[in-house]
Amino acid sequence: MNHLHGNGKGTKRVRVRRREDVSHVLRDRAENVRDFVESVRDQAETTFRDKPYMVPVAACALGVGIGVLLGSRLTRFLVFSTVGAIVSDVFGGELKRLSRDFVDNLQLRLAEGAEEGEGEVTD
Repeated sequence: MNHLHGNGKGTKRVRVRRREDVSHVLRDRAENVRDFVESVRDQAETTFRDKPYMVPVAACALGVGIGVLLGSRLTRFLVFSTVGAIVSDVFGGELKRLSRDFVDNLQLRLAEGAEEGEGEVTD
């Protein structure tokens, strides 16, 4: 609801003023963020200079953060795909031979069972 009286020019000036206020607010926030990032960077530099053993700890924390961001499903997919490719390369021939022997043995048993079943069928 518009509470302003007057022509369209007055309301346009109010809208322009609001946009200018928003731009100032956004600039202030951007400056605050820049200051915060600079202070964190300065603290990190002094910490890593004074305590060099913190570098691996920070790298580990970053790795864990990235792992959480990637999500467990994607990680599981990548791990299982990699393991499957490695197992296929290393044991591929042996697995193919075992599966072929199993299928041949199963077919022989089914054929023997079918022959025994045909002989016993009576009307």
